[in-house]
Amino acid sequence: MNHNNRFPATDMPAWLVLALVALGIPRTVLADLDVVPPESGLLYYCLALIPFAVWLVVAIRRRSRRPLADFLMVGGLYGVSLAIVHQLMWTDGLALRHLGIAMLIGLGTGLIVGLVALAANLWRSKRAVQR
Repeated sequence: MNHNNRFPATDMPAWLVLALVALGIPRTVLADLDVVPPESGLLYYCLALIPFAVWLVVAIRRRSRRPLADFLMVGGLYGVSLAIVHQLMWTDGLALRHLGIAMLIGLGTGLIVGLVALAANLWRSKRAVQR
């Protein structure tokens, strides 16, 4: 891997970090526009859950020297993206009041997926030693 293309403080290429963050933006935009209202059905749940399923697939399949840092960064950036989208879409100007909640959602999700990635890395290492 070319280390010059890594996203800062991660072991992931910048394109991958940004792609993982971008996966969650359509649900946020469509929900804020009330095109796909929260908890409105299958489409909403697909838009809400598929991005995190992709995060988990990447966490399990990808080797990393810093799996927890990788997904804390992805989660933090996802939280920032939530806050930015809400600020742009909400007309009442109160979106910044929800920055803390957006960051908790992003970092909490990043932490959980990062722990899965860490466990997957440990499992792969243990398996390689046993061979």
